[in-house]
Amino acid sequence: MSKTAYIILADGYEETEAMGAWDALRRGGVEASFVSINETAAVEGAHGLHFTADHTIDEIRNHPADAIALPGGATGTENLYQSEKVRELITAQLEDGRLVGAMCAAPSVLGRMGVLRGKRATAYPGWEKYLEGAEVIDAEAVVDGQIITARGPRYCFAYGVAILSQLEGSETAAEVAHGLLLDEAVEPLKL
Repeated sequence: MSKTAYIILADGYEETEAMGAWDALRRGGVEASFVSINETAAVEGAHGLHFTADHTIDEIRNHPADAIALPGGATGTENLYQSEKVRELITAQLEDGRLVGAMCAAPSVLGRMGVLRGKRATAYPGWEKYLEGAEVIDAEAVVDGQIITARGPRYCFAYGVAILSQLEGSETAAEVAHGLLLDEAVEPLKL
């Protein structure tokens, strides 16, 4: 039976981060799907992408996934944090030994909930101050136990691969990373 992951979407989510993580997980054989925290499956991204998620948060309430992933975006992150259902979902994931991922501004949700105390974590530059009690690491993605955090849009595939490594193992993650050219040096764009 394949592993499952929910990518939790709130209005104002960072589109690239949601899609990149979903793509990396799917390439690795994980049944990843999108979940809207709204009453309906409709959700709007930070840059105006109107999207219909696979499920609403109420529909998945009694169907836990092996991992949940929170994309960032300033407005989306605040909407995630303000949702009692999201906070309950994060708490249940951690209590049951399942994975929780957050990237960009979204690790601040975990920090504000107090679940990063004593953990290593990363976030979008300037958002580190919300990682209450965490040892802040300057890295693309950081895995510390059940919690995976990542810096921002540029690292959406690295984030997905980090989650994938915890779900399907390092060999599968390495294969996906190779296919996404994550293991090759890329020269910075020079204008």
